[in-house]
Amino acid sequence: MRWVCQLWRDGTFLYNEEASAWLWGEMMKIELTNEQYRRLLALLFLGEWVANGPTPYEDRRKDLQEVVDYIFSFAREFDAEDWVEYCEDCGAYHPSQAMEEALLPILDEYDEDVFWDVLSHHLAYRDVMVTAGPTKEMSKEMEMRLWRRKEQYDQEFQKHGLEHVRLVFHGGKKAR
Repeated sequence: MRWVCQLWRDGTFLYNEEASAWLWGEMMKIELTNEQYRRLLALLFLGEWVANGPTPYEDRRKDLQEVVDYIFSFAREFDAEDWVEYCEDCGAYHPSQAMEEALLPILDEYDEDVFWDVLSHHLAYRDVMVTAGPTKEMSKEMEMRLWRRKEQYDQEFQKHGLEHVRLVFHGGKKAR
């Protein structure tokens, strides 16, 4: 039986390999430079934000949060304490304001791209389904019409944004 040494915030902790596999699954070693660690923090922040978004902390995916906390816990060893804070009250690690300021512009750009893509897709889908009538499956022909129509919406939104979009509310009155 081999003994494995795992680094913890308060020093080292020895445990045997079988116990490790039972607690965490098989442990693997990854070596990172300080810069690579910061990039990993950025990826974790961005991915966790997309996965959990505005979900209240207590409702977030715990499996993802455990990994984020574990990786964030090594911030001191990688000289990245300016990007990670530990909350004594909740016992978890959080991105610092510096990390958020550095990475929120990436999320803003992502949100903008997703907004336009989803809007054009939903409008194109609506248009295709209206002309197709009630159907349960989308045929290859309908799919091709969907992508052509989506491309038309994409081009319109790139040129004019929401300028030409008008909504008709119940009662037939147009929104101004």
